[in-house]
Amino acid sequence: MKRVALPLLLAGLLVAGAGRAQDLSGGGYLDVRLVNTGSERAPVDGGPGKTRYGDDGTALHLAEAALYGNLQLTEDVLVFADLRYEPSQRTAVDLIESYVRYRPLSLSPWRWSVKAGAFFPPVSEENTSPGWTSPWTLTPSAINSWVGEELRTIGAEGKVEWRGESDRLEAEVAVFGWNDAAGAAIADRGWAMTDRITGVFDRLRLPNALSFPGKGAVWREPFTEIDNSPGWYAGVSWKHEDWGKLDLLYYDNEADPSAFDREYAWHTRFISAGTTTGIGPVTVLAQVMSGTTTISPGGDENYDTDFQSAYLLLGYRLGQWRFAARADFFATEAQNYDLRLSEHGTSQTLAVSWTPNEHLKLTLEGLRADSWRTQRLSYGLSPGQVDHQIQLGAKVMF
Repeated sequence: MKRVALPLLLAGLLVAGAGRAQDLSGGGYLDVRLVNTGSERAPVDGGPGKTRYGDDGTALHLAEAALYGNLQLTEDVLVFADLRYEPSQRTAVDLIESYVRYRPLSLSPWRWSVKAGAFFPPVSEENTSPGWTSPWTLTPSAINSWVGEELRTIGAEGKVEWRGESDRLEAEVAVFGWNDAAGAAIADRGWAMTDRITGVFDRLRLPNALSFPGKGAVWREPFTEIDNSPGWYAGVSWKHEDWGKLDLLYYDNEADPSAFDREYAWHTRFISAGTTTGIGPVTVLAQVMSGTTTISPGGDENYDTDFQSAYLLLGYRLGQWRFAARADFFATEAQNYDLRLSEHGTSQTLAVSWTPNEHLKLTLEGLRADSWRTQRLSYGLSPGQVDHQIQLGAKVMF
């Protein structure tokens, strides 16, 4: 019950608030893809591949259908929810985010706010569009692919802002629970390039190589409370209207790596730094992340996995068109245990989008991931593989 109590409360609050709403806004979309992939099985199916879709050749997929909305209950109180249907998720409809925010009106340079619910930590430079998607590419970076899969702040966040004539400073601190299993995928599967976000009620597939004979698929529930102690993060951000912004965040779920409740907790902590700026007409996004996740079955010895990733994205707008190119680096190092779980790799992404009107967006994306992971030997494959994925996406918005 503790795994779902807070999300259920949030959903109930949203429904209850609808009848009192002073202002209702929102929208939705349907996202369909024509995809061509390589031969490696996708991670969502328990395979060693690095892309969302795999070993299907050329196929048509429903990526997702989503509805999102804001209820402005008063001038100070906002309720937000993002609901999604995705064919492989555990429930027919799932919550991506749902929270209540209180931000009182301020006529001074200072403003503060607090929100509570289920939401993403402020870690992404890319995913700024509805549904926690990117306006530049179909597939986010390795960093933000992992954030979408394993991280969700289920708790409360407080923010303080200072607004100058051309500058803005922000600082936030959050306390959360229900994220004790975050880190299992990055350790046991490694990085992936996927835009499939894990819903609050959903579960995450781990590699078939971890399955015992006759036991079937291996799953983890990233949004679960195991040790009954909270985690936290703290971040700062500086924005300038001409230069862009800089972000810094430290995250620690403070999980007890020896705690067990149907599955072990993973003590995951990382630091992330990112920037959004411009060079003439070119938009530049960059981010770097470095962290460690630890598990200690039985409490006898710690098993650490260090992880690092970075990307650089260049984007250009021309009327109804957007062009983007991104380069990623990613790696994990298993310390004190199975070195087959270490990896390193790079990826390159090219995308072009055309938005002829407010209801339609077409995107052509090509992605190449070159990685080395000895765990592939368990599948009878060479440790070094090159995955490719070409997508033509049609997003109908309403």
